[in-house]
Formats: sequence, structure tokens, C-alpha cells
Amino acid sequence: MSRQAPSSAQKNDKKAPPPPPPQKGPKPFNAEDYAKPPHLTKEEVLEVKQAFDIFDNDGSGSIDPQELREAFEASGIKTYHNKFIYQVLGELDTDNSGGIDFEEFLHLATAKVSDKDTREQIQKVFNLYDWNKEGRITWDELKRVAQDLGEEMTDEEIQHMFKKADLDDDGFVTFDDFYNLMTQKEYGKQ
Repeated sequence: MSRQAPSSAQKNDKKAPPPPPPQKGPKPFNAEDYAKPPHLTKEEVLEVKQAFDIFDNDGSGSIDPQELREAFEASGIKTYHNKFIYQVLGELDTDNSGGIDFEEFLHLATAKVSDKDTREQIQKVFNLYDWNKEGRITWDELKRVAQDLGEEMTDEEIQHMFKKADLDDDGFVTFDDFYNLMTQKEYGKQ
């Protein structure tokens, strides 16, 4: 039996190679996915993304605890206690993924501040200072926080700061004292 050359119809019966499998990993960043004109333009999203990328050293798409620590230290804030890092992370990591993704970072960077939000945010900061969770900050706690943040302050400077914050002169900085100081409101008026 002699072999015949395949006809052109037979050549066209060959199957085309399958399409390449979809690429795994994060999808490419598109600022338009996050832009919400007129409140947030594509250019503003790109600026926030640049800041996010500075913190996200490994390019994973999430700021992990080590990267957060490095960001604080690069800003001159020494973090001797992991508790501080995890408290900050816990406040910002809304999906409990263990890191701060771009969407969480964008929300933080662009959040509109209302009086209610301001009070809640200031309460969170106050809680970071209130190590004993007594609802008030003592002089020792203020000194400890200053040291944890790497502030080189004398006892006299800390005492001056404490007296300035203790608006009702009761020997403690209460949340109301702290709130009024942070918002520059007169004591007793809210």
C-alpha cells in the first residue's frame, strides 16, 4: 500500500492548540477601579498607590506587620513592642487578613472626617496610650508611650505636655481632656 499525501481537508482537521491558561496572581492595578469622581480622581488614586507601594516593600499587595514596623521606623518612630504594631494593624485591617491591602489603605487615606468619625478615631488613639485600660492616661503611661515612639524627651517636657493635656487638673488625662486637646476645643464644650 502506498502512502498518499494528506489532502488539504485532512490538514485542516488538526485541532488548534489550546489557549494559554489564565495567569495566576494579583490582577494588574487599574486606578479606574478605585476612582469615584468627583470625590476621587484617577490621579489621586495613583498618588495613594505610590504611597502604598512605598510601604509594601515586597510588592505582595498587602502591608504586613514587618513592613508596618519598618514604615514607623523610617518615619522616626521606634516600635519596641509588637503590641503597638498589632494594635495599629488591627485598627486598619478591616477584613482581618493579617495585612493592610490597597483598598483599606485607600479608605484610610481618603476618609472624610465627620465629628462622629473624629471622636471614634481619637478614642482609638487614646486607647493606644491608655495601657492600663482605665479610661485615663497617667503621667507614667504618657512617658512610656513617648519612649516607645522614640521621643527623646526629658521628664520636664513630658510633665509640661501632661499638664497641657490635663485640662481639668485632676492628675489624669481623661478621654474628654484628650479629645478637647486633639480637636483644639475648649474644655467642657463639645
